[in-house]
Amino acid sequence: MNELYNNYFQEINDIIWKVAIYVRLSREDEKDENYKGQSESIENQIIFLKQVVKNNNWLLVDIYKDDGYTGTNFNRPGFINMMRDIDKGLINLVITKDLSRFGRDYIETGEYIEKIFPRKNIRYIAVNDNVDTFDTKNSSNDITPFKAVMNDMYAKDTSNKVRTALQTKAFNGECIKAFLPYGYKKDSNNKNKIIIDEKVSDNVKLIFDLYISGKSKSQIAKILNEKQIITPLKYKKETSNYSNPNNNATYKWNATVINKILRDRIYVGDLIQLKSKKINYKISKTIKRPYKEYAIIKNNHKAIIDISIFNTVQEMLNKQTNEFNYSNRKKHLLTGLVFCKCGSKISYNLNHGRTSRCVCSSYKKYGNKFCHNIHLKEEDLINEVSKSLKNNIKRYLNINKLDFSSIINSNININKNNINFLNEKKDKIYKLINNLYEDKISGIISKDTFRVLIQKYEKEKQVYEEKIKQISNESYIRQKEIQQKIKNFEESIKKILKFDDLNYENKNLVCKLIDKIIIDDNEIIINYNFKVNN
Repeated sequence: MNELYNNYFQEINDIIWKVAIYVRLSREDEKDENYKGQSESIENQIIFLKQVVKNNNWLLVDIYKDDGYTGTNFNRPGFINMMRDIDKGLINLVITKDLSRFGRDYIETGEYIEKIFPRKNIRYIAVNDNVDTFDTKNSSNDITPFKAVMNDMYAKDTSNKVRTALQTKAFNGECIKAFLPYGYKKDSNNKNKIIIDEKVSDNVKLIFDLYISGKSKSQIAKILNEKQIITPLKYKKETSNYSNPNNNATYKWNATVINKILRDRIYVGDLIQLKSKKINYKISKTIKRPYKEYAIIKNNHKAIIDISIFNTVQEMLNKQTNEFNYSNRKKHLLTGLVFCKCGSKISYNLNHGRTSRCVCSSYKKYGNKFCHNIHLKEEDLINEVSKSLKNNIKRYLNINKLDFSSIINSNININKNNINFLNEKKDKIYKLINNLYEDKISGIISKDTFRVLIQKYEKEKQVYEEKIKQISNESYIRQKEIQQKIKNFEESIKKILKFDDLNYENKNLVCKLIDKIIIDDNEIIINYNFKVNN
């Protein structure tokens, strides 16, 4: 080791120096193009600093390390433990390999070196930067603030590079999420690619099926708990390096978890990222971005839930059709769809005969100064809506009149035009290749020129052939998808045509067909989602 350390600070050698070695390395340091590789690793920092302690006959108290923690703030477990031992009087000397290992925020770094450490009578040494706060003759101490500023600028530059790289990946459809929602996982061969997790994807389908069938979020949670189906939080903990900060987590399904799954568009194949951002590179707190700044990539990965089912669930969630009245713990068939003419939602009261009656929620809360009472039984309301639905379904829906040929033909024509365009390009390449052979035989071009050009044209020809093959394959798959969707749509229409009486089994169909029901005195006005002629 350099002779400098063998005779280091001889004028204060009578003090017993109780040393804390502090080492740090952040993920940003490792990723940065200027990163020095193994020379800055945690292990090498420790080896280097232990040798410094040994050469100076100092007493090593402990080694404090923060592996994977940024230097832009001092909320690091290793650093916090070191400061705790300093307050206990166990340490009077802190050494780091260089100033940047201590911290990259020039304000807080200066606060510790120039105020906190001197106040606690703590000596600080940054070996490679030749900084020693107890050496008053050391000129390197004078430029310590400038080095701290440079380290801060380095941290800011690194943060900008990392943020730009992540944004580029997000808008290119690459997954930058640390953890994926329940039902998906990262491809083992490509961490930026999303694939279905077959172990739990059926649980996601079950949740959507139960909600479509009329179950509330709380009821779904109860069913899943009774079936002892693993929760997203517990599954994440068991299958990843996720550490739950809440040690009291019960790992039970609840309405909040169910709602989060039902609302997430990732299940239809859409990837939405960059929903939040850090305030700046020094503060870990995040703020929500405006919607226009989101990175939204549609059809990014394979869907678990069909888009038509997802959209129906969103309508039901928005109208809260599956939630029941907590005052009497009774479910109501048309919850979320019925409104008073004043705009308030309709709730229900039970009279002495246990007959449920419609009541304006504003009248119920504020009395007749705001609205008036409604004299309509819930049973009569359901019968009237059911009757109107049956009449209009028979009148306006006829599966034999539905024509899907335009959808199929438009897809075929688009692919056909693309293939024709590529075939024309390929034919031109064939002609150029034939001309090359003729020019070679005629001696117009040399063998070397021929060889270069023929390789170029053969590659172009191969590219066009591969594109034609790709479009043909995609066209076949797309045709199958369209045919399946048409089949699913026809089956949905058949279910609607079989509609007999309004019940919880066909409630999701009602939500698709009816936008809103308005009660004006005792008159029932039904606004449909399809055009109805009066």
